[in-house]
Amino acid sequence: MRTSAVKSVLFVGGKRTEALEAARNAGLQVVYLGHTADMSDRHRQLADAAFLFPEFSPELALRAAVALREFLPFDLAYTAGDAYLQTAAQINDRLGLPSNPLHTVRAVNDKARMREVLRGKPVGQVASAEVRNRSDLEHFAKANGFPLILKPSRGSASKDIHIISDAITLSDAAGSSFTDDGAAGEAAPWVVEEFLDGREFSVETHSAAGEHQILAVTEKFKNEHCVEIGHVVPARITDAEHALLAGETRSVLTALGVEEGPGHTELILTARGPRLVETHTRPGGDAIVELIKIAAGHDIHELTFSWLSGKPAGTERKPSANAAAIWFHTAEPGRVTAAGGEAAAEAGEGVLFASLSAAVGDVIREARSSDDRSGEALAVGDDADGALRRAQEAVGRLVVETEPLDRG
Repeated sequence: MRTSAVKSVLFVGGKRTEALEAARNAGLQVVYLGHTADMSDRHRQLADAAFLFPEFSPELALRAAVALREFLPFDLAYTAGDAYLQTAAQINDRLGLPSNPLHTVRAVNDKARMREVLRGKPVGQVASAEVRNRSDLEHFAKANGFPLILKPSRGSASKDIHIISDAITLSDAAGSSFTDDGAAGEAAPWVVEEFLDGREFSVETHSAAGEHQILAVTEKFKNEHCVEIGHVVPARITDAEHALLAGETRSVLTALGVEEGPGHTELILTARGPRLVETHTRPGGDAIVELIKIAAGHDIHELTFSWLSGKPAGTERKPSANAAAIWFHTAEPGRVTAAGGEAAAEAGEGVLFASLSAAVGDVIREARSSDDRSGEALAVGDDADGALRRAQEAVGRLVVETEPLDRG
């Protein structure tokens, strides 16, 4: 049980309401602080109080939360998305509200800082360095060889990731990533790492008083630009591989100082064993929360707020299917001339939902970020292969036709 039970939660930002619903179901008071445009009817139904701003930022959120607590006390600031994770941690730290330490959340949100914290700790080591300019990148390549991965230290949604295989691709990556040599003492915006070869997974966890419960292992699929295009639960792995991934995840979370709440840890199973890509003190995105609820029987939001409200960490499982998978649609770049097929996609056996985010007139870009995907389908099956096949077949029935942008 949590030593200081929570009775009131300040939710910082976010358009989704699943976490708010879980907090209400756990008997907690819900206070919402966010952007006026993000406040839906469902937010209004769930929130006991809401404080909205037409312009909202992490800095404003921190100032507003500190002032708010003077006349409307809350026991914890919480968010389930990347944009305000560090802000919520800053609020808790400033007000002395127990949760994951601020230095932990900062390390999780900064890939270069995370690698430094983990250096020398009892986890699988990955060669990495902060880089501010082409010279830094070339120095790392000379010391470690190719291939390499260059990515924003504080990036998200798989944006601006470069696979560097030789001197030519290094030059291309440097040209698009660095505008100058940077100033001494600046926070490094980029991190370079050795390329990790192997299958990729994410381990979904709930932590309570520093103990990390493994909820599921998700198998991940990416395109040539490292953009995620599919997930399936359970991952198609052996018991021994599951134990390796679970053990490494627990070691990483402990080394970083994670104390409580949801976790989403991405790893690659290399010939040397599992190696960390990144971790998050939040639930996984891309409907992974729904996949683990269906196929592993764990509701991560329910676990989180049950624990916060002072109940023991739950272990009961209620899966509704043997496996669940989501697959994403990626269209040819260009301007959309036709879009549809959702009804046909949803009519497929085992398909729970299918949707398109592309509409006629939209511009589709090459899938170099999660934002560039144009649709999705989620399906269940008797096993992981079956769920994947159904999700992929459903996506195949989605239609997005494009024409080149330079067509007159």
